[in-house]
Amino acid sequence: MSSCNKNDCKEELRSTKHFESEFGCVNTKYDLLINLNNSVTVIRNKDDYDTKVLGTCHPEIDFTAYDLIIGKQATTYRNDTILYDFRIACPEDELTISVNIIQSDVNVADAVVFHAMIPKLGDEEPLYIVVNIK
Repeated sequence: MSSCNKNDCKEELRSTKHFESEFGCVNTKYDLLINLNNSVTVIRNKDDYDTKVLGTCHPEIDFTAYDLIIGKQATTYRNDTILYDFRIACPEDELTISVNIIQSDVNVADAVVFHAMIPKLGDEEPLYIVVNIK
């Protein structure tokens, strides 16, 4: 874990895991279903996952090791890609995940589901989630 001091602040990038790369799921931004609109949630256990997340690919997640960040976002233009930036941010040692929803030039409204599996959060460990539409 990094240490952020006033004079020596070093941010630490962290990796995320996704259904496509870990389980071979395809097109999750359209095939995953969750009852959210322009919001995001953290799913921390199998019961919540099984009742709240639906879709053609529903892999088994080890919720003793991971939490699932999942959300749904509407955009003005068709989605091109979704990028994730997960890091310890200075100067306050804040655990932050930024979800960058990149739009294409196609002027068609869209709504996508985004997700990332992150290492299990502590019971009182805060996570700051930022969704950017670009």
